[in-house]
This record gives sequence, structure tokens and C-alpha cells, in this order.
Amino acid sequence: MQKILIIVNLVVVLAGAGLVYYSHFMIKPEPTNQAAEEENLKKEASEKSKIEPVPIKKFVVNLHSGSSRLRFLDLEMNVLTFHADQKELVKSSEHIFKDIVIQVAAQMEASDLDSMTGKITFESRVKKAVNEKLGQPVVKQIYFSTFVIQ
Repeated sequence: MQKILIIVNLVVVLAGAGLVYYSHFMIKPEPTNQAAEEENLKKEASEKSKIEPVPIKKFVVNLHSGSSRLRFLDLEMNVLTFHADQKELVKSSEHIFKDIVIQVAAQMEASDLDSMTGKITFESRVKKAVNEKLGQPVVKQIYFSTFVIQ
């Protein structure tokens, strides 16, 4: 009985060792063509860099202010999309962008928007809200060509 167990264990160990040897030494991955891969990456990067941002016309937003003085945000945006075919969606959804900018700006203080971190936070909140509203990732980056707090 013990001899049978020893033989079974020996067969299992040898089968495992054979499998390890086969997977490491006999199966060779298909070599990649480095030049072709590099060309594909360059081509994709070139296509993505050709996407022009979509301008959103200048508009003014009232800001929440702790003092009695009224504060305004005068801004003009350029929206960079993930894909070139999403430009028309951005153009037709300009009202959504403006509405979300108003909502996000209403939640922030004018003093928050004066700092660089406040502007970055403002941009990321607008991007996130617009992408959620449109139901797909559309906005890759927002560039502010005018961003004046009065």
C-alpha cells in the first residue's frame, strides 16, 4: 500500500516538474516587431495631438461672496475632447457646460478661485460633472483662455 502511494506521489511530482520545465523552456512568446510597435505608437499620438479644442464663448458667472460686495467670474473656455468625433457633441452641449460651470462656481468662494489650486479644483469638478451629465468620457481637458475674478 505504501509503495503505491510513493509511486503515485512520484508520478505527480514528475508531472509537475515536467509541466514547469515545458512552460519555461518549450513555450516561447512570439517576438514583437519593435519598429512596427513604435510606428503604431507614434501614429496614435499624432492622431490624438491633432484634436483641436472646442471654444465656448465668454460668459459671466456670479460668485458667492462673504462680503456685501458682488463678485463675478468672467471666463472663456476651450474644451479638449478625447476623440475628434466628439466635437459636435460639445458644440451642441454648450448650454450644459455653462449650467455646470454656474453650479460648480456657486459652490466655491471667490477667494478659492483666486489660487492655482482653486482653479485646478474648479476645472476637475467641471470635467467630472460634464462627463457624468453626458454619460460618457468626453472632456479630456479644459483650457481657460479668460479667467478673471472681479
